[in-house]
Amino acid sequence: MADVTAPMGTMTLQEQMDLIIDDIDDSITGKYVFTLRDLLENPDDYADTPDIGKEIDRLKVDINLYFESKRTEASDQVSKYQDDALKATRLADKIASVVKDKAKSIKKPFITPLFFVRKEDEDEVIFVNNYDTSYEALLDELIKGSMFVADISMPVENFKVGRWVFAGECKNRGLFVFFPVNPIGVLDIAKDQISMALDGLKIELESAEETEKK
Repeated sequence: MADVTAPMGTMTLQEQMDLIIDDIDDSITGKYVFTLRDLLENPDDYADTPDIGKEIDRLKVDINLYFESKRTEASDQVSKYQDDALKATRLADKIASVVKDKAKSIKKPFITPLFFVRKEDEDEVIFVNNYDTSYEALLDELIKGSMFVADISMPVENFKVGRWVFAGECKNRGLFVFFPVNPIGVLDIAKDQISMALDGLKIELESAEETEKK
């Protein structure tokens, strides 16, 4: 089976979910008339499956066992995650101080809004995982070219995800600190989403089964 608890880099949550679903399907090969992916994507194909609700309940038991196993594997990575998250937090604090001072020195507004509504997909974003003098010139240019700087950093557990948006007239530019993925968190999100989806499908398919019997 795939190592779904390995560092995901820039992989999106949906890509992580896809990897986990495929890994679950590998672990239950031949046990059911359906795969988890096919059940989630084409539930109507199984509307006539006898005792579909019971089959889904059996599948959920196997899925819970799968996630218990993966959580045990991921626990070995939590210490590294915490070390990397602390480094990212310290880097965020460093950059925040530098950006704030530079913005103040050239009289550019530096704000920390509760919400910053914008078309995030259109932001030009630079990700960083360290700080050295080469970033001084970059920050100078980003601040000079902006109308204001918005600190949209956010807390994650006891850590800080550093994010700043340099708002321009035509284009927003962002500087984001690369933040590690909590392997346990990814598994918990995936488990909850899959469980809720299966609960909904069970209700839907059992309802259709009862309707046909009438």
